[in-house]
Amino acid sequence: MTESRDRVWIDKQHPAVFRALSAVAAEVRAAATAAGIDRRLIELINLRVSQINGCPYCLAVHERAALGAGLSAQEITVLPAWRRGGAYSAADRAALGLAEAVTTLPAEENTDREYEIAREYWSEEQISVIVWIAVTIGAFNRVSILSAHPVPVRKERKKMSETTPAQPASTEPERRVARNEAQNRYDVFLDGEPAGFAEYVERGNDTDFVHTEIDGAFAGKGLGGVLAKQAIEDVIARGRTITAHCPFIRGYLDKHPEYDAHVVGKGIPRE
Repeated sequence: MTESRDRVWIDKQHPAVFRALSAVAAEVRAAATAAGIDRRLIELINLRVSQINGCPYCLAVHERAALGAGLSAQEITVLPAWRRGGAYSAADRAALGLAEAVTTLPAEENTDREYEIAREYWSEEQISVIVWIAVTIGAFNRVSILSAHPVPVRKERKKMSETTPAQPASTEPERRVARNEAQNRYDVFLDGEPAGFAEYVERGNDTDFVHTEIDGAFAGKGLGGVLAKQAIEDVIARGRTITAHCPFIRGYLDKHPEYDAHVVGKGIPRE
């Protein structure tokens, strides 16, 4: 197998281009939310396209994201054979068929058939979003495959009794939030381990939060609130306004009116 050092990491070589690609993906997720397409279907498409393209890095990343979005382990395992069975709805299958056509570009009559099936379950706007989801994850697949990005090794978290003795109750884990400009998101870390992120799109002087996700392994530790607070305050400190298409960030803002003066639709009128 080709070692990653033998390849040019094109995302690092041209970070501005990669940031633009990440911004496109965030716009697509915002469009999906507006069109009523949930995160579960987005991740179903991300996984299937990554399977077809054979991208190990994207499969590793999106398997975890898919579990967090509500897909079952069985749905993920059976996905390569979705046409033959599995707990997928008719709408899921219509979206998957269209996503496969986007990825493989089959004969025109086959693509027309997938469009015809998709129209039975999805609107024109939703079909457009499904196509864009498949296009963007396909682009990320190619970036990772051609750069030979290594698959991140996932450390299984053991029970406390199986590892070292428990720390004193007064020892607080470190919670840290960092702005990740390359991927248009804020990352949250617990004791140095990546635990989640909040994605955004920047338009003019506005920062639009479009999706927030906390890894299931870190659930119940209050990281969502820490992430939301520090991300919002960083945006304000940079003199930018805030829009929240992400339900989690929107809910956090609703509970914290002290930020209203910086939020579009609250202290700032919509144009």
